[in-house]
Amino acid sequence: MTKLFGTSGIRREVSEFSPYFATNLGCALGNFSKDKTIAIGRDTRTSSDMLASAFISGVLSTGHDVVDLGIVTTPTLGIAANDYGTGVMITASHNPPQWNGFKFWSNDGAYSPEQESNIERLFESGACGCVKWNEIGSIRREDYIEKHIQQIMRYVGKVDCDNRKPVKVLIDCANGAGSVITPRLLEMMGCEVIAINTSARLDGECPEGFEPTAENLKETCKAVSDSGADIGIVHDGDADRAAAIGRDGTLIDWDSYLSVLAYGKKKVVTTVDASMRIEGVCKEVIRTPVGDVAVANAILREGADFGGEPSGSFIFPNMHPFPDGVLAAAKTVKLVSEGRFYEILDEIKIYPTERVKIPCKDELKQGIMEKLTAKIEEEFKGDMQKIDLTDGIRITTKGGWVLIRPSGTEPFMRITAEGKNKKALNDQVSRGRRCIDDLMNDVL
Repeated sequence: MTKLFGTSGIRREVSEFSPYFATNLGCALGNFSKDKTIAIGRDTRTSSDMLASAFISGVLSTGHDVVDLGIVTTPTLGIAANDYGTGVMITASHNPPQWNGFKFWSNDGAYSPEQESNIERLFESGACGCVKWNEIGSIRREDYIEKHIQQIMRYVGKVDCDNRKPVKVLIDCANGAGSVITPRLLEMMGCEVIAINTSARLDGECPEGFEPTAENLKETCKAVSDSGADIGIVHDGDADRAAAIGRDGTLIDWDSYLSVLAYGKKKVVTTVDASMRIEGVCKEVIRTPVGDVAVANAILREGADFGGEPSGSFIFPNMHPFPDGVLAAAKTVKLVSEGRFYEILDEIKIYPTERVKIPCKDELKQGIMEKLTAKIEEEFKGDMQKIDLTDGIRITTKGGWVLIRPSGTEPFMRITAEGKNKKALNDQVSRGRRCIDDLMNDVL
């Protein structure tokens, strides 16, 4: 049996989905959920309408009512799920346009692995549990975009532009779901907004791709510099993430952006792949496995006041316990308006880092991980100070650290490394690569 769920819901190439798959998945959720009404949102991908229609049919057949939110960001769906108890977002987040997926939500945030296992069991059993014809659920539309905007406005407020020009911000929504909310929010906050890739057609096609990487954002970085913007903000496809581009047109490093938002906090939760620079900006750091669900759970458990990953996924628990790229955009421009963003950024100590993705078939990952500890002990012999198995394998060395783990959403093995200097970093990445390359040949 192929596992349905990865670290962030279900994601596959659309060719691997079908209306039959989506309908059965909707039936599984309908049989699991005890809430009368289920909220459903979708991003702008070409396939999202097809999958939403089929999924909604499955939910209705089990007697549940559906609130169809239309095109919304994932955090907007999270707010609706908090009201109704259950929600589903149809998205593949930052994956390419030919991918799509499903992310399930309760009123506490994204589904836990235990809840996902229940959905998977019901899906595999094929027990739909359809109701009688006169008990089929009904569907209605509801606008949650305005509610999301108003929550952020109450939490963040307007930008400070007394006696000064308003903050000039360039926003790139990758023609994704952020197009329907973030430009409007920033204007309401009092910013001068330059919006690009916010297609009126919302067709889910973005020439730069949905993932906000330096390679994908070359043109956007140039646009920030050329426009004289004070800051640039970029979303992925469903806007649960945000990236920042400095006024000089340089994409701000993920770990530095995370550290700016964590600055001065008492207790911060982040993941095993985050830079050691975050320890320098807050009082206490708690590390979790990679994934926003793990971060959110730790925030609630530990009573932390902020959490996030070095991927643009940031959680502000005073507003809600899940990542919100729209809120991160608002918090960022607020810091810029107060003159604090670049001041904090300049204080952060930078260590050289590298993130590497090595193509690897999903069926090979388990075999590689089973043999990886022994291979690492051999490769890093004499230099390994600590080994951490929280998520993948994280090795602390005299020169820094390196983390090796399988991607939970894509067919890759990931290497993340940080060194006290460039030489130490290159050495750690090279040794990590050798470990994976050797083991990949062993398990083929």
